[in-house]
Amino acid sequence: MKKFLLLILFFIIVLAVVIFSIPALRTIIFNRELRNEAISLIHLNSSGDGLVTSAGNQHTSQPGREPDIGRIKEELVGKQIPGWNFDKVTEFKQAKISSIARTDQRIDYRIDLHMLPYDAKDESFYDAQIIATYVPDEDGFHLDKVEEIFLSYSIQLPPGKWVSVGSVPGCNLQPVAETRLRWTSKTWDYEIIGGPGDDGLTLPQASGYEVLSKAKHSISVKLTFRPGS
Repeated sequence: MKKFLLLILFFIIVLAVVIFSIPALRTIIFNRELRNEAISLIHLNSSGDGLVTSAGNQHTSQPGREPDIGRIKEELVGKQIPGWNFDKVTEFKQAKISSIARTDQRIDYRIDLHMLPYDAKDESFYDAQIIATYVPDEDGFHLDKVEEIFLSYSIQLPPGKWVSVGSVPGCNLQPVAETRLRWTSKTWDYEIIGGPGDDGLTLPQASGYEVLSKAKHSISVKLTFRPGS
């Protein structure tokens, strides 16, 4: 009996020496988090669930990653908003996600765009803000719809001359100018006066506009179109 106990004691001592001579095993034994992870990995390997990489990290099957701005730009091509058709990725001179709203059913990306038509003959830049809505599917997420918040660009008005301004169907026009302007349209039978301090001025929807500047020099006018009823 005594020999049997001595044999067991000798075996325990040898096993302890072997274990504590291996740093990795010693670390796992004294680190509860690593010990639990090792036990979990043993269970995963035995059950066949999940994937273990060579580094020992567990990866379970997950939906595709949320889209980044590069993917969003590519998937906007072929879509349209009032006043603009997204024809080529090269139109996007700047694109930035300004905010993200998430629910279980969708992700809404608010995106600021600085654009130039791919066939532009000069640097007539446009700015827009849109909402790109993605919904989850079995492969991750797909672009469900695109909504316009605004589309804007600037025009130059010579002094004392009526200038035609095109409309955007379904949108209201909000002009911002550094001097007083007279606006009219064939749709109306009156004039609207706007200028400095009238940043909130919204012109009624029309098939087209005519605008007159009485400044003594050419001026720049920013035109912003917003979807309206």
